[in-house]
Amino acid sequence: MATLLEVRSVTKRFGGLVANKEVSLAISAGEIVGLIGPNGAGKTTLFNCVTGYTHADAGRIVFAGADITRARPERVSGLGIARTWQLVRTFGRMTVLENVVCGALKRHARVGEARARALRLLEFTGLASREDVVAANLTLADKKRLEIARALATEPRLLLLDEAMSGLTPAETAAAVELVRRIHGELGLALCVVEHVMEVVMPLSQRVVVLDDGEKIAEGPPAEVVRNDAVIKAYLGEHYRGRR
Repeated sequence: MATLLEVRSVTKRFGGLVANKEVSLAISAGEIVGLIGPNGAGKTTLFNCVTGYTHADAGRIVFAGADITRARPERVSGLGIARTWQLVRTFGRMTVLENVVCGALKRHARVGEARARALRLLEFTGLASREDVVAANLTLADKKRLEIARALATEPRLLLLDEAMSGLTPAETAAAVELVRRIHGELGLALCVVEHVMEVVMPLSQRVVVLDDGEKIAEGPPAEVVRNDAVIKAYLGEHYRGRR
């Protein structure tokens, strides 16, 4: 598979805090990569650097051959990267359909075409029956699903999911996992998934990258990463030793 995203030795500082320290990773077209680590490890900061919401102080980010190290979010989106947020960001006063139309307008200048695209995605994501509901009135699970639908409406090649399953019930989590599998299998997108629930992220991921205190401490297949002593000590906990 061709490399789609390359993060090369990226460092991001906030005053005296080093949120990312020389982080490198690559994501290939059609690949699912899990990005894990304790709170404060730098996962969301890395997403922010990739998507242009903040810029790296050092290093380089390349997407589909284009240098996006200092690109603005709208250019990054135009090139084909979309994301969700750790804390859900919907347009609360707009309907579900209107939210997704906003995303579709990135690729479709005519409202009618954008609306048709949005309706197809509401069907795909299981939100078709809620198209006229004001986003603020949705459950948390449906708000997260709406964020995904809006991101998909921009027609990305790479989708970054930042804790898209946090706070959900077991049944809602299972449905969200199934949606992610459909996005990968039916739409063929590459995904990078930040999650804290190991029972979710490990089966989904083809490869896992682990951050701790801003640095990459491990990378590899899920079965290999959960046996890594540094990962167990920094994040997974001693109870994982018994799973070897």
